[in-house]
Amino acid sequence: MKYLIITSLSASIFTAITTQNELFSILFSVAGVFLLYWFVFHTSTMKKEIAFLKEENQYFIDSFQNIRTPVMSLHTPLKSACNNDCPDSIKKDLSLAIRNIDCLNEHLARLMDMKQLFIYSKRMNFAEYELGNFLNSRISSLQDHAKSKQVKLEIRTEFKYASVWIDKSKISPVIEKFIKNAIDHSEPSKNITLNASLCNKYWEISTTHTESSNLMKCYKCSTKHLLKQKTESRYHFAKSTLCKRLIELCNGEILINHSCQTIALRFPVKCLCENASGHTFVHIEKNVEEEKTDALFHKGTQKRSSSRPVVVLADSNDDFRFYLETCLSEKYIVRSFNNGQEALACIKKEHPDLLICDTVLHGMGGDELSSRLKTSKETSIIPVILYGSHIDVDQRNKREASLADTFMHTPFHVEDLKIEISVLIRNSRLLRKAFLHKVFGEQFLKVQSAETGMETLEDVRKSLIDEAKDYVLERIEKENLTIDEIASHLGMSRTKFYNKWKSLTGEAPNVFIEAIRMEKAHELLESGKYPVSIIPEMIGLKDLKNFRNRYKEYFGITPRESIRKKYSE
Repeated sequence: MKYLIITSLSASIFTAITTQNELFSILFSVAGVFLLYWFVFHTSTMKKEIAFLKEENQYFIDSFQNIRTPVMSLHTPLKSACNNDCPDSIKKDLSLAIRNIDCLNEHLARLMDMKQLFIYSKRMNFAEYELGNFLNSRISSLQDHAKSKQVKLEIRTEFKYASVWIDKSKISPVIEKFIKNAIDHSEPSKNITLNASLCNKYWEISTTHTESSNLMKCYKCSTKHLLKQKTESRYHFAKSTLCKRLIELCNGEILINHSCQTIALRFPVKCLCENASGHTFVHIEKNVEEEKTDALFHKGTQKRSSSRPVVVLADSNDDFRFYLETCLSEKYIVRSFNNGQEALACIKKEHPDLLICDTVLHGMGGDELSSRLKTSKETSIIPVILYGSHIDVDQRNKREASLADTFMHTPFHVEDLKIEISVLIRNSRLLRKAFLHKVFGEQFLKVQSAETGMETLEDVRKSLIDEAKDYVLERIEKENLTIDEIASHLGMSRTKFYNKWKSLTGEAPNVFIEAIRMEKAHELLESGKYPVSIIPEMIGLKDLKNFRNRYKEYFGITPRESIRKKYSE
């Protein structure tokens, strides 16, 4: 810094001496040096202040994690104490305490979301949500704020059930800001109605405004065109840089229609698949092992025609059942019923991989259907997901009598249901195999191969992994190594290789390639022969910063920390 100032001063004085008006030039040069020094000093001070604020915010957010643990420790015993045997006078006080703890816990949860937003500011974490439930939860969280402003807040939806992919932690602050703007700039005793609509490409929530309203001050036009030339113009949040950035990350936009006097917040329905944080779906390969397992567990007459598991869905609400069927049909074969008796007949005939049912059904209740399956030796192995309302007074008795593997409260997120389905089906098939191994021995489920004789699934798995590993290591310096190239080397189509790899390892091939790169980097670092700066190029990663981030994400420490740890040992 000192050298820069001295150099600038010397250059200025030299320039001043060579000019005719020496005094003016010297004064101008000295002023320039002082301005440069002030700018450098001010920039340095700002960087220190920003670093301090970041550290302060992180400490503030981390402190709430420590508060949440004792809050939950209070919440559970209070709910247990507030039961039917509790006197009414005490129950009233306990209910008030529980409601306030629920409110506090909601705020703590939102701060935890803010922590994730703070740490992973640009990383998207998409998941599938039922739009109506999500919007209603946002409205509920702002009802107290609306009451304090003497405003009645409600929402109307043009759909019954809708599935959308969103990053909840990033989109929630934007929606809350949008609704708060409408509340804060409305007149007392006024009703605010939010309209939620959906089409194939996007969904939106909208509210009305008047030309004289102060609500327009919350938004700034993104274009320089005259507003009267367009009926609908793009805007952004005028006084919230955070929300402006978040709405850009989520591919959203604010549209104001001046002819209809509406303000709309719009987001896409679908997300980019490569950014979606999904989970591994179950694929059941058609092989000797699976056929033996199905035959021994009363499924021999039903030849599996697809690698997708068969799921029976039972719900008396036709709209909700159709919604769930639509969400699940892409990855599962769904048999749908609104009658418990019909669902039971289908299960006994087909022996599906899983049952999902509501407690309320025509013909037979969901708790009774689950109980009959679990107490029958022919169907007890079939996993059951039972769901019902949390306000059902007899819910605990139904849950206990049903013997269901999982009980979910409505409303629930579709993503949570999909994870439960995947976990239960996997566990069920693992238990089946473990039982057969226990009774008949390890050799019972071996796969017969004409070329290699008796070959276990573990041998198949090891052979495929070793061959793929050797291929990747030979071309590890190639940055754009694709799954298509590996599949072609192994003599398979991309889809066949992907499905086979997923069924044998439970992970996507990209995860395997990343693991090989990181393990190779770790090996090169520990050898002590190469500096950190050239290792990224040796493993097919050209960017040093990207390599550091991915290495730390994989091992939990930076490359230099890894070297120091090696020599300290």
